[in-house]
Amino acid sequence: MFTVIDCLTQEHDWRLLIVAIVICGIAAVTSLNLLARAAIAAGRTRQAWTAAGAIAFGCGIWATHFVAMLGFHADQLEGFAPGATVLSGLVAVAGMLLAFGAAQLGGSALPARIGGGVIAGGTIGAMHYLGLAALRVPGTLLWDRGMVLASFAVGVPLAVAAFLLFNRLARWPQRLIAAALLALAICGLHFTGVAALIFLPDGGPGYGVAEFNPFPLATGVSSIALVILLLSQLGSLADRRFSEHTARQAHRFRMLADATQEGVLIHADDEVLDVNEALCRLLGRPVKAVVGQRLRDIFGQTDLAPLLLHPPGPSPQHDLGDVVELDLQLPGGRTVPVELRSYGIEHDGRPARVALLRDLRERRAAENHIRHMAHHDALTGLANRFLFNDRLGQAIAQASRNPAVEVAVLCLDLDRFKPVNDLLGHQAGDLLLQQIAARLRSAIREIDTVGRLGGDEFAIIQTGQAQPQAAATLGTRLATLLAEPYDIDGQQVSISASIGIATFPADATTPARLLQQADSALYRAKHEARRSGSPTVRFFEPEMDLRVQRRRRLESDLRVAISGGQMQLHYQPLLRGADGSIAGYEALLRWNHPQLGWISPAELIPLAEETGLISPLGHWVMQTACREAASWESSLNVSVNLSPAQFRQPGLVKSVADVLASTGLAAARLELELTESVLIDNADQALATLHRLKALGVTVALDDFGTGYSSLSYLSRFPFDRIKIDQSFVRDMLDDANARAIVQAIIGLGRTLNRQITAEGVETAAQATFLREQACDLLQGYLLGHPRPATELPGAATAAAMPAPRPHATVLRHGAVLAG
Repeated sequence: MFTVIDCLTQEHDWRLLIVAIVICGIAAVTSLNLLARAAIAAGRTRQAWTAAGAIAFGCGIWATHFVAMLGFHADQLEGFAPGATVLSGLVAVAGMLLAFGAAQLGGSALPARIGGGVIAGGTIGAMHYLGLAALRVPGTLLWDRGMVLASFAVGVPLAVAAFLLFNRLARWPQRLIAAALLALAICGLHFTGVAALIFLPDGGPGYGVAEFNPFPLATGVSSIALVILLLSQLGSLADRRFSEHTARQAHRFRMLADATQEGVLIHADDEVLDVNEALCRLLGRPVKAVVGQRLRDIFGQTDLAPLLLHPPGPSPQHDLGDVVELDLQLPGGRTVPVELRSYGIEHDGRPARVALLRDLRERRAAENHIRHMAHHDALTGLANRFLFNDRLGQAIAQASRNPAVEVAVLCLDLDRFKPVNDLLGHQAGDLLLQQIAARLRSAIREIDTVGRLGGDEFAIIQTGQAQPQAAATLGTRLATLLAEPYDIDGQQVSISASIGIATFPADATTPARLLQQADSALYRAKHEARRSGSPTVRFFEPEMDLRVQRRRRLESDLRVAISGGQMQLHYQPLLRGADGSIAGYEALLRWNHPQLGWISPAELIPLAEETGLISPLGHWVMQTACREAASWESSLNVSVNLSPAQFRQPGLVKSVADVLASTGLAAARLELELTESVLIDNADQALATLHRLKALGVTVALDDFGTGYSSLSYLSRFPFDRIKIDQSFVRDMLDDANARAIVQAIIGLGRTLNRQITAEGVETAAQATFLREQACDLLQGYLLGHPRPATELPGAATAAAMPAPRPHATVLRHGAVLAG
């Protein structure tokens, strides 16, 4: 009796042992390469690579054992039993399938890898002892149980150690260490197991077979095993190259997908398969939190028909089909509107669909902004005329269906806004309008509408309340609210508002007519406010229609009147205070309407200012006055009012010079009267214009001094020859100590500054006596002479009537009064 361990040192062919060890190492490396491929795959591909690795390793184990046993040179070895040999190979492959499957498919869980290592070690031992049992020898095989246990004690721990590295097979060092541990497990168990074999040559059955030559069989088995392992290794390398190329392509496409602004979502069977970074940013979730979710988790309660209407998979007839809009579900219950297109693709070997999603928030915000701009005033944010009219139409339509519902329209116009705008500048005027809009918003209910119709005109629609009580209450509250001071860049500004009100159905039954009636009431309110000096609220009255119709007729007829010879000049004398002699006349405009008769200057001048005809009309007045004055005695002067529109014209000085030249009137006989408003807008330009006029030789008078924005700086800075005291002070000076003090102060100021003083509005002898006692230079008023045509003036010859110029398109909103 002898032990096989002696045969390892004396009866084995070491060449075959080396071949066996090489096969073992190649099998270990190849199988782990295949497992590394399985680790980065998914689904069935992962299972296929895991099975390939198990089969390669099982074949490698069996070939290692078979070739090593063929290196045994004992004379008694006669061959291998075919059934047991084949069974040992099947056990090797089946066991490794189970071991690799348990470790690889179990993920990175430690128990799964330990269990796989134990199964692998047991499989190596089972294959080894089945292979030994397949030996045909002329004798009996016995086993040393201690050595058998020792072989498992060597192989199983090494196999478990190798399997513990299976979660780090992506790195070559760990992969080589794991391969070495598997090779040691095979070799250690094999050689320890061989040492457990005891061979008894005597008494055993004899097979009577010729001497067995192992080299041909060893060569064949080795060659087949190496070819299988080599092909497996080549397949692994080829797949790695292909996978790396595919991964690079996928990475390139993912970079492109991530670079796009559109969100990309791939889905199949109501499951999210993949998304790009743009969609993750849109959702506010990482990729891992989105992939694997149901579409319902992404789109909330949105109808998913646009996503699921067509079956998954390539479908050219539906590719990039109609654009639909859906809502994405964000954390916290918020949603994002998106535009979606969907088409079929193939994803990882399965039919799927890709959805392209574009964030619509910016586009909708832009659309809402454009829509808001189209319906709202850009400065105040209030409804513009278009939206206001639309809301008014809706309110009246609703009220028409319900007789119990009434609608009121309140039209508002700001009083004293233009002087503020002129004095502080347009930017301050804009700030004032914005503050007024804010106050109007605060004063109405949400169901009411406030709009800016243009300039300083506002309107309010009041619905759902009893009229006219509710409108009267609102109008009074608005008048009080808007009259409170405003802070504009640190300066306090006070204005007021006139308000006109009309109600549906009492005053009108159509939107346009109701707004027109409210505007008529506003016109009346403004007229009363000018007389009273306080904000006024007026409801529409039927007779207001007549006034509006008259005004519209006058607007139309005024254009014809200028060129049709309907305009005349009347002259009011200016008497010297010292001796009562006539110093000259002031030219005052009169309109003799063919049907309506004489039109009051109080009606004519505001009408000319608002229609923009004040400038050509003023030029006609100057030309006519100079022509007629040229025929008077040389001691008589003529005074002509200049409107602000005329004064601001670049050609004013040349125009005056041309008029003087064409009429032959001496420049010293022409006096131009200006109001303080022409000095407010651009003082430097006004000063330059005044100096150029003075250079012509004409005199300049400051009219209506003491009202408006009267400032002593005007008297020292601007070259005025004469100051005219406003008639309101002259009218009250005998009864009002303050008015009397103002008149005395102005006369004294004129004497000190060497300026002549004219007092206008003298209507009583007592007024004239007081002014002469104060040494006032010139007096003017009805007491001293009413305005009359040139033909009726004492000492003044009549000049030929001059044809009037055709009006042009100059627009002027405010101008000086051209009539007395």
